[in-house]
Amino acid sequence: MEDQSKKLIKLGIFVLLLAWLGFLMAEKIDLTTADLGRHLKNGEIILSDGLKLGEAGTVLSSNFFAYTHQDYPFVNHHWASGVVLFWLYKLAGFWGLSVSYIFLSALIFSLAFYLAVRESNFTVAAMFSFLLIPLMAERREIRPEIFSYLFAVLFFLLLRLWSKKEISTQWLLLLPILMICWINLHIYFFLGFFLIAVFLAAEIGGVVFSRLTDEAFKEKVQKIKWLFVFLLLSLAGSLLNPFGWKGTIHPFNVYKNYGYTVAEEKSVWFVENYGLVNSNYLLIKVALVLIILSYVVLFAVNRKKISIPYLLAAVFFCAIGWIQIRNFTIFGFFALPILAVNFQNIFTPNRSDNAPAKENGLAAMYIFIFIFAIFANYQFTAMHQDNRGIGLLPGNEAAAEFLKSEGITGPIFNNYDIGGYLIWNLPQNEKVFVDNRPEVYPNTFFSDVYKPMQEDPAVFEKVDREYNFNAVVFTRADITPWGMNFLKMIKENPEWAKVFEDNFAIIYVKKK
Repeated sequence: MEDQSKKLIKLGIFVLLLAWLGFLMAEKIDLTTADLGRHLKNGEIILSDGLKLGEAGTVLSSNFFAYTHQDYPFVNHHWASGVVLFWLYKLAGFWGLSVSYIFLSALIFSLAFYLAVRESNFTVAAMFSFLLIPLMAERREIRPEIFSYLFAVLFFLLLRLWSKKEISTQWLLLLPILMICWINLHIYFFLGFFLIAVFLAAEIGGVVFSRLTDEAFKEKVQKIKWLFVFLLLSLAGSLLNPFGWKGTIHPFNVYKNYGYTVAEEKSVWFVENYGLVNSNYLLIKVALVLIILSYVVLFAVNRKKISIPYLLAAVFFCAIGWIQIRNFTIFGFFALPILAVNFQNIFTPNRSDNAPAKENGLAAMYIFIFIFAIFANYQFTAMHQDNRGIGLLPGNEAAAEFLKSEGITGPIFNNYDIGGYLIWNLPQNEKVFVDNRPEVYPNTFFSDVYKPMQEDPAVFEKVDREYNFNAVVFTRADITPWGMNFLKMIKENPEWAKVFEDNFAIIYVKKK
């Protein structure tokens, strides 16, 4: 009866953690600043017209949505995500998209939590979960990267269970199958190769640096062979995309043409110096310190307990979490089992919930983590209390409805963020000036055209003569120096009249 009560208590705590993650993830959709509109339009076009493999000027191979550089070559690495998202939208609207995204996040958390419990115990896993949930909820906007979080955690879980002989080798056949899906859903598919390589390096290290019996040596060699096989099969699976080998190497090429500064792809240090505020900037520093500290202490007290796959994963995910704030969420999912296994090995080496070893230190750790977790969750909740809920923000499509009802057509000059909004809401023949994909425009477009025309009225007039703009559509949330300058500049320009403004967008039309 007592064991049953403990199980019910643990189940209750786990459900509360899931509910809390869902609560933090629940944020109404603002299409004027999101990529979602473009992903939905991608899916709609592909479902209606097909993939059109090898054809130029399609959503798969070119900057299909812009009139400025419409034929610029592009590898649409997330095309299948658009199909999935549009299918969900047709099935249940924006409400269904929100619920599905929260459900997927809860599923990924459940997998990471399961791994953390197996590697440590329920108490440690739950404590670190509560601490890290704000990081896991950082990326609340509906994006294709959710599939990368899912597949990355699945890859690590399968490889970890297999390396500990808890599942058979046949389970690893899932890896190349998942890779076929992954490469068509999101550009982070390369993490699958990395995670296999992590376990491969650990096994090779065990052969090179450990004294093994003949039987253990043969076993290690066999595992190395299998990991090589599944790495090659996963690489082969990655070729099953509309672009073949070009799709497989695309992660190494995407930043070769990336002429626009995107805050989410900058480091914590950069965005803090730029003046952006986020409660998770402090939390990720604390999590990084805890991970580093855990390895330092574990090396001093019980270095044999250091898991090489976890160590390599920790180095990588700590690095990308600090270098790009867009990686906070995937860092949070991997930090959970990393911290759980390290602190379990430090304080209770025998992995027992009732272990008396170092009880004072363990109690102090629990108190510190719980207090800071309350603070971190409170700060996150306070900062993100606006727009809480699911579905589309009320009135979010008013600007697009105004454009259509008033018969305002292009050419439209729009800012970077609102491109996806216009792509989704306007007829397909209405192209945008720019949208939030730096890689589908030449670097010189941003440096010589887009930014200067917002900073200098003479440059704007020159570009206007080239394209003959009929309307200007901007987000209210544009905080770039050039964007704010342009809104002031266009307001003072006698040739333009403001015809619409709400909490999301501003529309100007050229006076006749």
